[in-house]
Amino acid sequence: MEAAVSTIAPTFPSGADHVRPLPTSWLVPASRGETAMPDRWMPESLRANCEEQATPVSFRVSYELAGFPGDPLVVVMGGISANRHPCANQADPGPGWWRDLAGPDKAIDPRSCRILGVDFLAGPEPDTDSPAESARKFKVTPGDQADAVAAVLDHLGEGAIHRFVGASYGGMVALEFAVRYPPRVGGVVAVAAAHRPHPLGAGIRAVQRAVVDLAAAGDREADGVALARALAFTTYKTSAGLDSRFSPQNIESYLMGKGREFADRTSGRAFNTLTRSIDLGAIRPEDVSVPVSVIAWKEDLNVPLWLVEELVSRLPSVESVNILSSDAGHDAFLLGSGAYSAALQAAVGLGAPRSSPARGVKAPHNLVADDVATAAVRTGVAADPAYGAVMPPLYLSSNFQFQGIGTEPEYDYTRSANPTRDHLCAALARLENGTGAVATSSGMSAVSVVLSLVGADELVLAPHDCYGGTHRLLTGLDRAGRLRARFIDFTEPGRLREELSRGPRMVWVETPSNPLLRITDLAKTARLARRIGAITVADNTFLSPALQRPIDHGFDLAVHSTTKFINGHSDVVGGAVVAADRGLLEEVAWWANASGASQSPFDSFLTLRGVRTLHARVRQHEENAAAVADLLAGHPAVARVFYPGHPGHPGHEIAKQQQKGFGSILSFDLKGGREAARGLTDRLKLFILAESLGGVESLVCHPDTMTHAAMDPAARRQAGITGGMLRLSVGIESTRDVLSDLESGLDAC
Repeated sequence: MEAAVSTIAPTFPSGADHVRPLPTSWLVPASRGETAMPDRWMPESLRANCEEQATPVSFRVSYELAGFPGDPLVVVMGGISANRHPCANQADPGPGWWRDLAGPDKAIDPRSCRILGVDFLAGPEPDTDSPAESARKFKVTPGDQADAVAAVLDHLGEGAIHRFVGASYGGMVALEFAVRYPPRVGGVVAVAAAHRPHPLGAGIRAVQRAVVDLAAAGDREADGVALARALAFTTYKTSAGLDSRFSPQNIESYLMGKGREFADRTSGRAFNTLTRSIDLGAIRPEDVSVPVSVIAWKEDLNVPLWLVEELVSRLPSVESVNILSSDAGHDAFLLGSGAYSAALQAAVGLGAPRSSPARGVKAPHNLVADDVATAAVRTGVAADPAYGAVMPPLYLSSNFQFQGIGTEPEYDYTRSANPTRDHLCAALARLENGTGAVATSSGMSAVSVVLSLVGADELVLAPHDCYGGTHRLLTGLDRAGRLRARFIDFTEPGRLREELSRGPRMVWVETPSNPLLRITDLAKTARLARRIGAITVADNTFLSPALQRPIDHGFDLAVHSTTKFINGHSDVVGGAVVAADRGLLEEVAWWANASGASQSPFDSFLTLRGVRTLHARVRQHEENAAAVADLLAGHPAVARVFYPGHPGHPGHEIAKQQQKGFGSILSFDLKGGREAARGLTDRLKLFILAESLGGVESLVCHPDTMTHAAMDPAARRQAGITGGMLRLSVGIESTRDVLSDLESGLDAC
């Protein structure tokens, strides 16, 4: 029996009109291969126990890609018994593990999309330890499996994928991938899967591992795996499903046959590693910023309906929910019957890639595209579970209700966590391609929280021309004995290598720098700092993630004053820290909560409003700034222009490589010095003399007496800040008006 109990789904094209005709051989082209995990990748358990490894261990991951070049890419992963071969193809004509649902005329058709399957990581090779000893040393998480998928995508030169379809354990991996790599996935389809394990399942898996360990101790490892797998199969179907198919006399042969079949291809080490990995799954649904489609079964004992409902209630963007009924229980995700197959096809959208109008496919109104610009607009949209508000509601409450003593609600006190702030953090994490974000009360509180990661005797390397507030804080903390600060010129050849010999705990970068727009090579800096284990931090305020993403270049943290471009309207003070690594994110979040640096709900609400127009604003900002830079470069009153967009700028080539644009901040020196600067600012009508930057309005600032006044005169001179220097934040007004105001003022200098 199988019937749809409830369905909440947008209308998708069926794809029938867009399916390619079958080739002479019905098998689609395919390729198989393997790639190494990145050198810097290692599971947390091995990083923590690396002293136990007498020899280096390597991690390789195998994959299979089936389909026609140019078609949208769909990643498919299943339960722990699944592998890289989901459907028959030219590279492997044998039936795949998902043969009822992946293949020609099936729910996922390789004639209209490319299907990528990836083997699970199950331990280092070679590994001669017992299953118990291997599991102690090597704990692989669903996040590690997500990293393996990312490594394959990098190896294949693939950027974003259309959908990540994860069934059972693969669903955990799919959700974790969406948390870690949100810009790389258009959406997740979670089938018979949840964000955390069910305690009953975790208990059974613990017993299974004990069986394997006992059997291995008696040199009967394969028998132990077979018994453990047989035990699992007792929970995969419903009671009615077992009764309809088996008698007390033949159930044993069925279970043991399934167990031996599994043991023939799975070692005890791999079984223990993968079952433990399920128990290590702990995804915060709020961190999944991409749209998610959910397919589940009422009778599933391993992923019960209440757990699925918990997942759905906490996801920021739910695309569709299909609750089905089947006597097959958890096994139903492998069986391609009508209602399920149709729901899966609709969730994946096999008709065509969303970005290809050539096939005439129109996406539903609530479908989030792969582009992060769309993600910036759509985060939290149409996700209100109470009243269906299009824009997410503002939660001003300072505290939240507990259901009883000993319970722990998702939200208890707004300083620690707040739904409105979580929406903002999800958007910022996706924009920066980080694993998560922390929103703070100001840009300087973000800086302060990050510096809390540094101990009293530890060194921070920072640019000698960094923002004045950052310089002031670092100098003050150094003077108080809280840390040691050293300011250097990151653009000076060989200087960073020399300074890294001092063993800094943290390397702090601003690129472009404030106010001289110096450019630091992010990838090179990250590579050198990683060799000594230093935390790398990039202040990305000047460009915003619309134009630069330091995490993509290997940095650990990206810091923002969200007061600037991210909010963009000069009416909110705020900051943010985006982390590449979940462990570092948790440390930053702890310090933000402990110090009270968290951003208020209302300011978070306004900042998220600003995020939605970030990319549109930045385009106009850049257009105006380029015109202003050209005007300044040709004006006789100007001695020098600092703008990375000009080929003559010393950092121009590096900026082209690591930035998507040159931004709208520029500085220049006037030949007449301080008096000329004063005269020009007095004459300007459109440019407002004020601190800050990145708002829709054009601003002019005198760094020597304003933003960098906290630096002593010698430090300002060393940084290159003169009395005749002015910094412009070019707004989004009419280009003609911006140029007219500036030109008339300069002509009088």
